[in-house]
Amino acid sequence: MEIVFNNLNYIENKNSSLEKKYLEDVNLIINSGDIVAFIGENLQIIGDLVMAIKRPSKGEIKLDSLVIKRTSHIDNVLELRKKIGFVSASNIDNYSSDTVKNLLKKTMKNYEYKPSNMAKHLADSLKIVGLDDSYLNKKVNTLSFTELKKVKLACVLCYNPEVLILENFTSCMIFRDKEYFRKLFLKLKNKLKKTIILISSDLPFLFDIVDKVYVINKGKLSFSGDKDIFYEDKLYKYIEMPEIIAFTKYVQQEGHMISEYTDIKELIKEIYRNVK
Repeated sequence: MEIVFNNLNYIENKNSSLEKKYLEDVNLIINSGDIVAFIGENLQIIGDLVMAIKRPSKGEIKLDSLVIKRTSHIDNVLELRKKIGFVSASNIDNYSSDTVKNLLKKTMKNYEYKPSNMAKHLADSLKIVGLDDSYLNKKVNTLSFTELKKVKLACVLCYNPEVLILENFTSCMIFRDKEYFRKLFLKLKNKLKKTIILISSDLPFLFDIVDKVYVINKGKLSFSGDKDIFYEDKLYKYIEMPEIIAFTKYVQQEGHMISEYTDIKELIKEIYRNVK
């Protein structure tokens, strides 16, 4: 599914002392099957707009042939939302005392998704994220932080959306778990052909996974590019420079030839090879 933002605006409390601009005249195209990242503040609104939970103040979003405008009518909103899996930072809290099985079943019921073999489908949904079927009877409030993240992801994968929107998904994760999800997202892209939208400022996680990066500053699309963007000085007007980038730039400035790595292991290998 191709997603196009045409002159997209979203403003709350317009023309009042409480006016807040989330998006202002944003134009971009997210290609089907890509992994893209949005960097900036208050960007959960992107998920709300793409799912037509909220409507643009001006402009439009095109999802293939469907157009979302402030005044447009959508014949079947549920069919649209079945195509989008949105994992926000807090959309599972109301089910903290429920079992994983019931949570998955409720999600499928909400989206009117009816697999031919429910038991197998539930187990397969967990298997995709690396959990076995023993988790079906566990209560959500007994899960570890990483297990909860996996269940959140399984909840949207269980109704097989074309697009995944993940808000600050890797926040507070340790490196090992980030590596697990990095490989999983690439698998979801390459094998299951999912389009993945990451709302995140976790640059080390984004380095080797994204096809495109969009920086939203004060509502405007201030900067965009492919993964080469991470060595652009202009990017760091809007976000703190990761240590691996700062180190590589420092070494280059000191006159040493070194490649522009985003993988710390590869950087260490090069340093080791060139130590004299």
